[in-house]
Amino acid sequence: MKKSYVIILIIGLGLTALIFQLPKGNVSNTTSNAPAGGANRDAKGDDHQDEHTEESATKSEETHAAPLTKAQQAAVSKLKSELSQAKTEVAKSSVLDKLINTFVGANHYDSAAYFAGQFADQHPALNNFLRAGQLYFEAQTYALNPTKGKAMGEKARVYFEQVLSKDPSNLLVKTNLAMTYVDTPTPMKGITLLREVIEQEPTFVPALFNLGILSIKSNQFGKGQERFTQILKLEPTNYKAALNLGFCLAQLDKLDEAKKVLRMVLDKSKDPEETKAAQELLAEMQKH
Repeated sequence: MKKSYVIILIIGLGLTALIFQLPKGNVSNTTSNAPAGGANRDAKGDDHQDEHTEESATKSEETHAAPLTKAQQAAVSKLKSELSQAKTEVAKSSVLDKLINTFVGANHYDSAAYFAGQFADQHPALNNFLRAGQLYFEAQTYALNPTKGKAMGEKARVYFEQVLSKDPSNLLVKTNLAMTYVDTPTPMKGITLLREVIEQEPTFVPALFNLGILSIKSNQFGKGQERFTQILKLEPTNYKAALNLGFCLAQLDKLDEAKKVLRMVLDKSKDPEETKAAQELLAEMQKH
């Protein structure tokens, strides 16, 4: 099996799985209905600055996402106009949710993150920091350019750290913060944070999952097998963990066990991305 090919495939699935476990409500109605924090108001002229910076972000995003369609461009333009005209914080937050969802739907995560970050800076409430951090984290996850990924990770850390300063017991945010350090000169900071999470909550699946991913990245497939096996005991229907387990088993030459796990994913998963990945992994195994 070609390790480079499959590792990229599985790491991508692992990060996607982490995104699926994030509190998505904070990108939609939950945040817009939350009490607004902070006394700062939008300064005059910010809309022009937002527009200029957002256009730069969108151009950057186009390196790995399709350009906005005409319909999406029209929707973005309309929502930006509504955002600039909204008079209250609650009204701005409501429009912002729609703008963010439009960008996310087009895979322009850094544009969505930029506007969420601007709002969080102007209205420093816990949910606003969480939304901005989450979106920058997603932008880091989907960035193909390492330099861009690093920049998005740095932004995510700023907001995640503000969340933890207000809510230090938020293990999911601490777990996500840890993953922003993985591709930096200080990856051990991330590993240390993940270990702290596991010490506090040994069965916290997102942290176990990411430790498993880091085991794959460092070619420690035995440790990866242990992590993903543990997750499946806790969550038998976590098919992304099963995919990673199948990969680890294959790398350990436990081919029969790997095939059994991957065929289980094919039989039981309803997610087309998961079943496609299982099929591709099985096909790779047949070649070697």
